[in-house]
Amino acid sequence: MNLNIPMNVVYTGLAALLVALLVATAQQKWQWKVFFLLALRLAIGWQFLFEGLHKVHSHTVGPIEGNRPFSSEPYFKEAPGPLAPFMRSMNGDPTKIFAQHLTQPKEMTAQEFAKLSEAEQAVLCPDVVAKQFDEMRATAEATIRANADTMLKGLPAALEKSLAEISATLEKETQAAKDDAAKAAAKKKAADAKTATEKASAETKMRLEQTLAEGMPAKLAEVNILNAKAAFARWVYGVDRRELKIPRINGDAISFTAPQRLHYLEILKKEKDLADSKLWTKMGNGYGIDVKKAQSSRADYWNAEAELVKEINGFVSELKTTINEGKAPDEKKALTPLQWNDWFTRWFLVVVGACLLFGLFTRLSCLMAAGFLLLTYLTHPPFPWYTLPPGTEG
Repeated sequence: MNLNIPMNVVYTGLAALLVALLVATAQQKWQWKVFFLLALRLAIGWQFLFEGLHKVHSHTVGPIEGNRPFSSEPYFKEAPGPLAPFMRSMNGDPTKIFAQHLTQPKEMTAQEFAKLSEAEQAVLCPDVVAKQFDEMRATAEATIRANADTMLKGLPAALEKSLAEISATLEKETQAAKDDAAKAAAKKKAADAKTATEKASAETKMRLEQTLAEGMPAKLAEVNILNAKAAFARWVYGVDRRELKIPRINGDAISFTAPQRLHYLEILKKEKDLADSKLWTKMGNGYGIDVKKAQSSRADYWNAEAELVKEINGFVSELKTTINEGKAPDEKKALTPLQWNDWFTRWFLVVVGACLLFGLFTRLSCLMAAGFLLLTYLTHPPFPWYTLPPGTEG
């Protein structure tokens, strides 16, 4: 499905619209109010239709150089209007995510938590994360079994290859030997290497057979899950750190625990609220530096919030891969409410724009278009002390 529309087609369409506008006005005895009302309706319909087609086209082309599929996430992330928090929550409410993933089940200091055994630490992993790890038990068990079976089947070929390399090395050293003593030493070295290789292969075979034995893959999977739970809990309780790039510190990476990340987020929120309150009390008036400070504070807070959500999901994915023996688990990612909203927005613009342009269901289409524009105003009010939304269109 390629929606590239040649410019000559666009210009032809504009010319046809102009003719239709003149004909309709002539039929109404050249009333100027008819002319301007029709011109307004056709202009809005044209804008809606081509905005929708552009967004649909961006998804048909996909994420390639020079094209980025339409997403409303950046728009909502920086939106300051009364409807913005609800729209941002469609991609996952950060406050709820933090409460579920970073709340400590039992209060204790990082020093106290570090003294616990790994099994005790695993018990204190937040429930929402522990549940995800537990659900991987069957998958991890199957992966462990498959890996062990593959390695076991490949042992004879690997042993043969190693012995061949030892024989080749022996031949080279024998040819290079200057006397019988050197030749004897080379033969003894090769014999010892063969014995050690065969012994290691036999031990590996025994371990793999034990791994494939009844119940062993399940036990190993359980150990992996326990380790993953303990690792996440250590981050939550402030024992382990993960790197974060701080924009205001030259982009340098600094290691943070989860409690430190939450504290940093709280500082940014206080800065944002303080900067916003100064503008609201003066109806947005004030020194330019105040406006810039408020805009910067909002962006810092919302970006840090999104970054922490991303970090939580990324860490959980890393640990799932570890549970699954280094293989990323196959997970079907359902569309988020925000992605469904993006799909609806694309086709809503196309349908409403076409209806306005061709005079179909005009009153209903006008009402729906007006409602859509009202929602954008409630999400990102056009006040002078607010930054322009990312990707401002039209």
